[in-house]
Amino acid sequence: MTGWIIAAAELRIPWGSSLAAHRMVVVADEAGALRRQLNGLASWFDRASGTWRHKPIGYLPSDRLRVYDTNSHPHTWMPVNGVAPGSRDISPAIRSGAARVLAEGLSETGAAGRLAPALQAMTRINALSAGPDGGAGLPYPFLGFGPNSNSVFATLLAVMGFGTPVFSQPAVLAPGAGRLVLPRPEIAAIRADYSDLGTSGAMKPEIAEAIASTPSAVG
Repeated sequence: MTGWIIAAAELRIPWGSSLAAHRMVVVADEAGALRRQLNGLASWFDRASGTWRHKPIGYLPSDRLRVYDTNSHPHTWMPVNGVAPGSRDISPAIRSGAARVLAEGLSETGAAGRLAPALQAMTRINALSAGPDGGAGLPYPFLGFGPNSNSVFATLLAVMGFGTPVFSQPAVLAPGAGRLVLPRPEIAAIRADYSDLGTSGAMKPEIAEAIASTPSAVG
């Protein structure tokens, strides 16, 4: 592994199984150590503490779909399929295909530049309705049947110009993976805003070929 990488990863539900997948964007340094995650999560606002809290899946009418960056919300860190419990070394997951590299050979600054459109999309998704800490995002579909965390993942990849990766031993269920949570014109506008930033580092060939197959927009 050379340089920082941006990768697609999953949390398998139940852990270690092939039943269902929660997908996320991750960043690892040149040593292969996971440093950052972007996750869409079912959330509820805890009025007692004045903070958002996340849950495995939304089922209440008040539950919301929000996006989190572990740099600012470290409690949203999710276990990564293929990474040993307690470890942050993504190398085994990449070797096995449990995680897929999207871009590699990046400097730390270059990785931040490639991630910038996704952070802008995160801000816009959370601001889709009013609420604390950047907004209340979207209503979470009952038990995840609708635009959900996997739809957030697809949207973040789309704004960064990546297609949908294929994971080894794919999960039977990845609900919401074929949806986007921002309209295509808005995704295109975000990409245009960052078209001259963060372009260093090689895009994996199989990801470049998949860009044309970006999922359909919500609605």
